[in-house]
Amino acid sequence: MSAVGYAFGEFRFAPESRSLLLSDEPLRLGARGFDILRILVERAGTVVTTDELLTLVWPDVVVEETNLRVQIGALRKVLSRGEHGLRAIETVPRGYRFTLPVIRWADEAVELPSNEHMLHNLPALLATTVGRTETIELLAESLAEQRLVTIAGPGGVGKTTVAIAVARRCLRRFSDGICFVDFSSLSDPCLVTSALASALGIGVLSNEPFAGLLSHLRKKQMLLLLDTCEHVVDAAASLVESLLSRLPELRILATSREVLRATGEWAHRLPSLSHPSVTDGLSAADALAYPAVDLFVQRAQATSDRFELQDADAATVAAICHRLDGMPLAIEFAAARVGELGLREISARLDDRFGVLTQGRRTALPRHKTLVAALDWSYHLLPPQEQSMLRQLAIFRGTFTADAALAVAGSQWSRSAALTYLSNLFAKSLITADIGGETPLYRLLDTTRAFASDKLARGERDEISSRHATHVLASLRAAEVDYESTDSQLWTERHRHLIDDLRSAIDWALSESGDRTLGLRLMGNSVLQWYNFSLFGEYAQRLKAIFAQLPESPIADPATASRLWEVHGHAMWHTAEPIDTVVGAFRTSLEVARRAGLVDAQLRALWGLHLAFSHHGDYSESLAVAQEYESLAAAVDSPGVTLTSRRMACLALQGMGNLTAARIPAERVLADAVSPARRGRQRGVQFDSRVAIRPTLSRILWLQGYPTQAWECARDGLALARTIGQPLPLCYILTVGVLPVAFWTGKTAAVKELMETLLTSSLEHSLVLSYLFGETYQTVLDGTFDTHHEPKAGAFLSEMVATIDARFATEAALTRGEHDYERWSTPELLRIRAIRLLARGDHESDARAEALLLQSLDVARRQHALAWELRTATTLAEFWKRRNRHTEAFDQLSAVYGRFTEGFDTQDLIRAAAILRAGSGAK
Repeated sequence: MSAVGYAFGEFRFAPESRSLLLSDEPLRLGARGFDILRILVERAGTVVTTDELLTLVWPDVVVEETNLRVQIGALRKVLSRGEHGLRAIETVPRGYRFTLPVIRWADEAVELPSNEHMLHNLPALLATTVGRTETIELLAESLAEQRLVTIAGPGGVGKTTVAIAVARRCLRRFSDGICFVDFSSLSDPCLVTSALASALGIGVLSNEPFAGLLSHLRKKQMLLLLDTCEHVVDAAASLVESLLSRLPELRILATSREVLRATGEWAHRLPSLSHPSVTDGLSAADALAYPAVDLFVQRAQATSDRFELQDADAATVAAICHRLDGMPLAIEFAAARVGELGLREISARLDDRFGVLTQGRRTALPRHKTLVAALDWSYHLLPPQEQSMLRQLAIFRGTFTADAALAVAGSQWSRSAALTYLSNLFAKSLITADIGGETPLYRLLDTTRAFASDKLARGERDEISSRHATHVLASLRAAEVDYESTDSQLWTERHRHLIDDLRSAIDWALSESGDRTLGLRLMGNSVLQWYNFSLFGEYAQRLKAIFAQLPESPIADPATASRLWEVHGHAMWHTAEPIDTVVGAFRTSLEVARRAGLVDAQLRALWGLHLAFSHHGDYSESLAVAQEYESLAAAVDSPGVTLTSRRMACLALQGMGNLTAARIPAERVLADAVSPARRGRQRGVQFDSRVAIRPTLSRILWLQGYPTQAWECARDGLALARTIGQPLPLCYILTVGVLPVAFWTGKTAAVKELMETLLTSSLEHSLVLSYLFGETYQTVLDGTFDTHHEPKAGAFLSEMVATIDARFATEAALTRGEHDYERWSTPELLRIRAIRLLARGDHESDARAEALLLQSLDVARRQHALAWELRTATTLAEFWKRRNRHTEAFDQLSAVYGRFTEGFDTQDLIRAAAILRAGSGAK
């Protein structure tokens, strides 16, 4: 079936593929923007009423008309990039009308390329690039020759707009994409590296931040756009030099009010827009030849459909642009008021305001002061309600939703009134809107935010900061609930904008003038944000600072105290702190929760204890915790809790060597967690049960003698983890599922390939524990593992290493295998001890070794661990053959080998088969 497409002006529009091109450049619109454009274009020339648009675009939702006005305004800004685009959408008394001539066609080739196939996170280019065509082309060409290009200039001159336009011009040049990172929200230069890592979708180990970036960017042909570097210029310059010196395929485009002064920098100082110096006798045509006037007219038309520049007004507009030094942002501020004030009133008020601000010395007005003057002029034109709204919005460091703005505004206005003020600020260019996502996101440019923030009185600032922090806490709790049932990628996109506000809210709440209790609650409820946005290193450091102050300032609220001790335990566990301190944190959390009767908090603390005990090799303690969790969970009606209980039982029983019992809950978890609507994720730091259960189940299957099924189970989990797109589940299944089975089955090539994935991903995403597993596995692969020390990651890893390569069994692991309770690795540890005794070659050692081998067989049979039984039977057969007990050796090994039904190409079965073939002749 042929698709329908439209052409108007320089634009081509394909509604079905949601593609809008300006010449050959894809333009970014959100879902609502595409819907509105489709409706208006399909009815070009006719009026579409406001009520119709609201009904068609939001069919199942009741929304305020303000939402439509914002979408229309943003759509006009996108279309304004075309020659006639500003006049494309006309406001009429009852609605809107699309005014450009439209050509409609239908054919198979109408599907236009969308932005989605291009790897970038560039913001929508909502500002116009009037007068910048030659500059954009120059900078694009410069990036082909220079590895570091900096666009410098005063605030409001349009550096970011030009940089984004340049990056979009170069999209197809960088095969690995373009990454935009905005430094304007950073208050600490030390966060420059983590801000870049976060924009790249990775994290960095707190002790090796630069190594994580290098690992991710190595061999990538990529452009980094570092925006607003001036307040972190030293840190940015250092990072840029370090990256470029090590990554030859990397290019960097930066914006800053001052040059970086980095090695190899090619700087371009962006001038203001040219404007008439003489205004008398100027015609409209003459005036429009200047980019500053052209921008003024386009912006005025965007807010006042009927505005036309007449010859009689040309001198006035030219004078306004001259007074504003051709600064694009200042011109937009003034032009946005044309429909409200008219040209004469704007000119008069502008003259008065600038005269006061500069004390009459026009020649002494530098361009950065021009912008401050324009901001102050525009601010004082606002009614008191909009002034108040603008000041309050300065609390947001990054983007924010309309609901967030209303929460910060408090109860002083009705919802409808507050939304109107917000819409008015957008129309007056004091805030911008990005409609590219599920919900419109607003923001203040950093210059506007700094100006508005200066207008806040101290008492007003604390009151607004309190409302802001309270809103952030509510948003975090809503995000936790949303996490249980929402697709991972959608959840990430939906809540990504919170991280800048979270930092800001915590900084204020834990300051002297803040609310410490609120700050602690923010820390306790924000673990998902730090984990999912790969900022765990920063989170762990913040937690350490809080707990260092506890003796002097204890936590009074039980719920907050329990949650903070719990997340502190996870933070220490993932950063490989001593196990005693990890267990101590979880126990404290559990005790606080028990005293306060907090069931959910008890469950979370028990989960943490279970993880710590399992990885430390305390399987009996792990089983006891799992049983307590199961008892407590019986009173909670939650699918996630039920799935978690079964996962805990499975892991604990497998650790104890009870494989048959462990397999039952594992298979029940898989059966109950297959529905996409039931992700099996409990609020906290867990992830999809469909992934989490497979490492344990794959180990069970291998131990029971099903190596082929074990490998398939592990690979299925790996594939699912990759589709989820989050580093923690990917690293988890690699460390304790896929790699162990690959090692056990002798898949050396797969091990080497997957090791690179594990080390890279764990390093890039601050997952210290996973990185330690990867480093340890690498030493096993290289033959350099140190048997004199237990791995820092815990006893479980020590046992795993021993089962992968008997040469690397530590003395501590072997001692546990001989003297502690039975565990999953006991048969293999007994076999390894026997092998070492046999190496001595004396009668007493041989007798002791044989006894250990027979004990190993007995334990393996009780556990139904056919894999261990085969290994021990193979070693025993080799020992008996040397003692001329050929028949006994053959019969013993043959009986075990004969119980296998698959996996005959794996290393243990190949070795056993070779012994049996040699033994059949001897027998």
